[in-house]
Amino acid sequence: MNRSLLFGGIGVLALAIIVGAWLFFRLPEPGEPVVAPASTGGETPAGAETSVDPMRPDFDVVRVDKDGNVVIAGRATPGCTIIVRDGETEVGRTSVDRAGEWVLVPDDALTPGARELTLVAECEGAEPLTADRVVALVVPERSAGGALAVAVPRDGDVQVLQQPGSPAVVGKIDYDETGRTTLSGVAAPNSTVRIYLDNKLVGTTQADGDGAWSLTLEREIPVGSYTLRVDQVHPDGTVLARSELPFVRGEPVLDLPPGRIAIIQPGDHLWKIARQRYGSGFQFTLIYEANKDQIRDPDLIYPGQIFTLPAVN
Repeated sequence: MNRSLLFGGIGVLALAIIVGAWLFFRLPEPGEPVVAPASTGGETPAGAETSVDPMRPDFDVVRVDKDGNVVIAGRATPGCTIIVRDGETEVGRTSVDRAGEWVLVPDDALTPGARELTLVAECEGAEPLTADRVVALVVPERSAGGALAVAVPRDGDVQVLQQPGSPAVVGKIDYDETGRTTLSGVAAPNSTVRIYLDNKLVGTTQADGDGAWSLTLEREIPVGSYTLRVDQVHPDGTVLARSELPFVRGEPVLDLPPGRIAIIQPGDHLWKIARQRYGSGFQFTLIYEANKDQIRDPDLIYPGQIFTLPAVN
């Protein structure tokens, strides 16, 4: 054997052993904090931040199947612990992954009924952070169709995370200054949507690639109560899906400052409006008292109704 090759190989092996030993003794013990190497670009300025404040957590997905099993997901700061509560009851907790995402699948199915889910993130070295939005969740009886989940912020628009029934639905009803009505909602992507009032066709539109559609009616709707129907149709005219809901066109409310009226949307209820307007759902009685001429039952309000929102000192 070539003696130079032999001694060369022994030398490489010895060097590898020395480097390996040095790395072994340099590794931190389990649980020991890892210290970043000192910067060679000069000293860190006094008072410089060395960590990033955790972000406020949020809901992205709430899905309930026909048996009451729920999947909840969202975003938060990586490494934090997420806690979801139903009132004072903890639904479950999970950890946020490195991508800032979390998923929670509770062991127990949800029982039928209405509830409000809240979200808290507990991050090391920081105060617990509560999400800006809660999720109003209605789980129907097992044979009564799908659940309704709506993310409700203190300010801004609500977001429907899950809606029951037909895939062709109205999500919002708006009026402009002249009284013209604009309807919008969701259906199957790129599908044709027809809108009817009391079984009379009032317009046809097309859903976009994401399933969103919008239609401004050409004529003003007189004050009164109607049945609003939305059909998702095949190109040959066959109805593929249908949904109906009561619709009330209220009297125009004039000379009110901005923010003093509410146009009721599908899925609205007095508790949610009161919490958005006044910060507490228990103030729903203020809205009820101010609009008793339109509300026979506080649990029954209809899309298209226009309510005045009284000021609170």
